[in-house]
Amino acid sequence: MTMISIQAFSQDQWDLQRCIDYAMKNNITVQQSKNNIVTSEINHQESKLSLLPDLNAQATYGYNFGQSIDPFTNEFATTRVGTSNLSVFTSLDLFNGFSKMNNMKMNKANVLASKYDLEKIQNDISLQLCLAYLQILLGKENVLIAEQQVAITQEQVNRMQKLVDAGQEPQGTLYDTEAQLAQEELNLTTAQNNVAIAMLNLTQLLQLPPEEAENFDIEKPILTDEGTELLDNSAQDIYRVAKSTMPEIMAADQRRISSEYALSMSRGNLYPSLRLSGTLGSGYSGNNTVPVGDPITGQVPIGEVQGSGETVLSLQEQSFYPDGFETKSFGDQLEDNFFQNVQLTLSVPLFNGYTAKSQVKRAQINQLQSNLEYQQISNQLRFDIEQAYTDAKAAMNSYISAEKAVRSLGESFKYAEVRYEQNVINSVDYNNIKTNYTRAQSNLATAKYDFVFRTKILDFYMGNPITL
Repeated sequence: MTMISIQAFSQDQWDLQRCIDYAMKNNITVQQSKNNIVTSEINHQESKLSLLPDLNAQATYGYNFGQSIDPFTNEFATTRVGTSNLSVFTSLDLFNGFSKMNNMKMNKANVLASKYDLEKIQNDISLQLCLAYLQILLGKENVLIAEQQVAITQEQVNRMQKLVDAGQEPQGTLYDTEAQLAQEELNLTTAQNNVAIAMLNLTQLLQLPPEEAENFDIEKPILTDEGTELLDNSAQDIYRVAKSTMPEIMAADQRRISSEYALSMSRGNLYPSLRLSGTLGSGYSGNNTVPVGDPITGQVPIGEVQGSGETVLSLQEQSFYPDGFETKSFGDQLEDNFFQNVQLTLSVPLFNGYTAKSQVKRAQINQLQSNLEYQQISNQLRFDIEQAYTDAKAAMNSYISAEKAVRSLGESFKYAEVRYEQNVINSVDYNNIKTNYTRAQSNLATAKYDFVFRTKILDFYMGNPITL
């Protein structure tokens, strides 16, 4: 007894809410869905900022070789010339068929749809966890039932052993009772294995690491039959509530809205577009030179006399720079070569290989498809609720019948115990009554947890969180 209490104390017991909270934080599918939301938000932010003017700067530096026209001096250059260009340019779409505006609205609808997708995944995981949690509770209850039957049969074996030793019962009767005990011990082992399997299923749904799963256990909540109140509503009443709250419906509706904006965006490509752009820039050339020092005025050599080599001077005085020329400074060239440009560009789509019209037709098909998907999801939700409502009613009826059966067979078993101790009935009849009673107890446990889960589904469709 001491070892059992220590083992129970060392286990970490989780309630259903803790399981759900852990899964929402650590489940890989949930994390992937959250990443999808971030991606959608990035796309939406990008489409919003695309409405603003763009602004870019550019700087280049290079060399020209051979004969070329210097872009800044407009003269031929035959040597290597270094050039540099600096520019800042911006542009703004004044009109583009409202394509960018519709793209922004489409991405906003996609953000909402991805958020509803996350809610749908979280709801599905919560339902799976609730079912797995109840399976463990059912398994543990079946273990208790099996343990009680083993204990009763063990007392029966002990009593029969005394009767056989006293010569009041044949040895065969003891063998039959021991066989019954062996069967019930097997049933207990099976029930314990079912609990272990159910526990493994829950820890795998939670994606617990091995060291945490080893000491994992669940709390036993107090379950009631309050779910019967939900059956006062009709399936259509529940569907009307669910249609306005279930995230799968909301996600499908946002995708339908997104497809409408996508269609409007594709139609914008059929209209002319008007774009305003402007540029500020300047440049530098290594071929742009200025004289050094002061000029000297006088006759300058213009050639030689053939044969004599005598220098021929100009008839008129000219100015020349004895110190030569140097490249104009970088700052001065930037100031001298500074330029501005503003322009309007009108683009009119005349023929583009049927691309724009093809995009419109594809967008129209996608819109029809999203409307059909919305209708399909709505219909599926209605079918699921109708099925869940029918299942809940059937589970309630089974639960009521199982309770009656347990009460009746419980009284029958008590009466059989008295008659068996008085040797009025034999062990075969006694074991048959006990087996029927055990089966009824197990059926009641199954019906109870099935009813709880079915009503939790209806409560979930009514927009309430899953709790036990």
